[in-house]
Amino acid sequence: MIRKAYRDIWSYIVEKCTKYFSFLLVFLILLFVFRPYDRGGVYSSVWQFCLTGVFISSIFNVQHTKAVTWIIVLLGVPALVCNFLMFFYEDFIYTTLFYLLTFGFIMVCSGSIISKVLLNARVTMETLRGVVCVYFMIAFGFAFLFVMIEYVVPGSFVLDPEARNFYNHTRILSEMMFFSFVTLLSIGFGTINAIKDVAQTFTIIEGIIGQFYVAILVARLLGIYSYYADAKQAKRSKKHVFPEH
Repeated sequence: MIRKAYRDIWSYIVEKCTKYFSFLLVFLILLFVFRPYDRGGVYSSVWQFCLTGVFISSIFNVQHTKAVTWIIVLLGVPALVCNFLMFFYEDFIYTTLFYLLTFGFIMVCSGSIISKVLLNARVTMETLRGVVCVYFMIAFGFAFLFVMIEYVVPGSFVLDPEARNFYNHTRILSEMMFFSFVTLLSIGFGTINAIKDVAQTFTIIEGIIGQFYVAILVARLLGIYSYYADAKQAKRSKKHVFPEH
């Protein structure tokens, strides 16, 4: 009896965790809070754990199609391997592949989640969690892309001189996460600037995505909510006019 109760509880937890975006959202928030500042190995390890959690939850806790699942596995696993190798070998290929594969992984996952949200017929907590997850993932994805651009084409961004010399580019990644969120939110503090063509182009693209994302998603969600609210009201009115006997 007790064993069956434990089994039922475990099945309920697994079902909830695989159905909703809870784990992914938690890891994304932690990834944002524990930005990779230069605060020692323990702090960086916590951030790396959160990053790994984002990869794992993006693959297993989000119900992708079979094709998308294979794509993100083929992108995510090599990205994690390159990230591990970067701790031991400061190599141009490993670093570039890590940032490029991570950007591709995040964008594919974001597109898959957005398609689920847009096709979802009802506005639920799962839908809203998916919307928030994608917003965070877009910002993180462009942050990794900006680091890769700065690494491949040095001087693409105006940065703190100390950030360029920090081991494993963690300080640059922290700066680019700040810049990416500021760009996506269209705040524009101006402490970091894109000064070369490629960097400026992708900065503009992220700003456009940030504006259209909010406008399109809000319109879509309001449209769905209004449709079902009107349908429910019409059903109530029909019952009032033609009461059941």
